[in-house]
Amino acid sequence: MDRLRLGLIRSIAMIDLLLEGWCEPPKPEALHLSTLVHQILSVIAQRGGAPANILYSVLCREGPFRQVTTEMFTDVLRALGHPETGLIEQTDGGLLLLGQNGERLVEHYSFYAVFKTPEEYRLVSNGRDLGTLPIDNILSPGMMLIFSGRRWVIQEIHDREKVIMLKPAKAGVPPVFGGDPGDIHDKVIARMFDVLEVDTKPLYMDAKAFEMLEEARQNYAQIGFADASLVNLGEETSIISTRVGTMKTTTLALALRSFGYSVEQYDGFLQVEAGDETRPLIEVLKSIGEGEDVDLFADAGNLLTEKFHPYLTRELLELDAISSRLEPLSLSSMAVEILSK
Repeated sequence: MDRLRLGLIRSIAMIDLLLEGWCEPPKPEALHLSTLVHQILSVIAQRGGAPANILYSVLCREGPFRQVTTEMFTDVLRALGHPETGLIEQTDGGLLLLGQNGERLVEHYSFYAVFKTPEEYRLVSNGRDLGTLPIDNILSPGMMLIFSGRRWVIQEIHDREKVIMLKPAKAGVPPVFGGDPGDIHDKVIARMFDVLEVDTKPLYMDAKAFEMLEEARQNYAQIGFADASLVNLGEETSIISTRVGTMKTTTLALALRSFGYSVEQYDGFLQVEAGDETRPLIEVLKSIGEGEDVDLFADAGNLLTEKFHPYLTRELLELDAISSRLEPLSLSSMAVEILSK
């Protein structure tokens, strides 16, 4: 995958789209439950207390959180009022007040910022601390990450302790530069494949950049992506060309992990490693394409990706992830599309 120079290809695609006047659209279907928690506490603090029906009317029925149903809102309030959370409490008359923990949280200066910097997770391998790494995306055991110039396989994730247990991966040790580009839109990924499959030269590229682009295009064709979406690199390793953005690609990655595969994710690609007892990859993709039930969160260790997520239940966290970071409805059609090419 390093031979495709995806960072360069992504930059070309985004510059071209920017020059065309395209801007990534928002996600109107997202629930934003972390921000909803912040706003619930804010309204209660502002008014000195508020009934649940008023909170729902102000924030959801008439406010920005219109994707949140009354049942979901009730579940959020229950999570905030749980004894272990202690952020809110209810009087005999039905008025919601800040609990002891809620008062402490609201009174701290850090409460005013809705967004947070990524949580620092401690990386541990064979009992030895490797260092810390900011994590703000969904991880699961079997997934790979790059740290200190090496590839590692995730064995366990301990959310509360902010610890990730790793072991060295079989793959090589390429250098790593820069950080995570974040979620990449479908249109950016589609343009990346256009860049790889044509022979034009962007006017803004210098000679060295164009040399690297040509190298990426040659490798793309040589590996076989010009003719197929699924390329086998050996008995255990395959690469899937998803040709879609981060949300859909992550959804397929989680689905394959639920079948026992180790998956490494790239822009529009998945590198898939078979396990000792995994079914053949084509058979698994056929099952997914036929609508077989898949537990996307079977191995998803960390769903605490936003500031107020720790106060929500696992069920609410899964709903939030589905609304903003995954696209389960596209899973079947993705599998069919991959097998058709």
